[in-house]
Amino acid sequence: MITIYTIRFEGSELSETNNFVKEYSKNGFVEDLDMISSWLGYLKDRGAEPRYFRSENNVSAGPVAFSRLRIYCIRCSQNIVILDGGGEKKGQKTQDGAETWKAMKLMMDIDKRLIEKIRDGDIYYSPDLMKLEGELFIDI
Repeated sequence: MITIYTIRFEGSELSETNNFVKEYSKNGFVEDLDMISSWLGYLKDRGAEPRYFRSENNVSAGPVAFSRLRIYCIRCSQNIVILDGGGEKKGQKTQDGAETWKAMKLMMDIDKRLIEKIRDGDIYYSPDLMKLEGELFIDI
């Protein structure tokens, strides 16, 4: 079992993950979104093991299986994942697609700030290592 957090900007009603799902379900990517949903279910059942992620710079992406879509995340531990949005894969590299590049850069910025807040003691792991606690808001 894992805990999944999502990114939501101040003033937004939906998380970046929900915006991603909403946008791509309207644009003919239902099968790819189902694959992402299955991947997340797999993570929940088996834990966030590194082998279930694509490593891209200092963040991760899924699903590992072929999909036209990539969703970006931070794998904090085997028990905690922070999920963002993503985009349609446009080539071999993340930089080949504007949406994937933007989502990956956002997660890289969040990862950097998260590490700083953990180092400063503003964010910390729960005693059972299943949750992040403290000041979970990050300014970017």
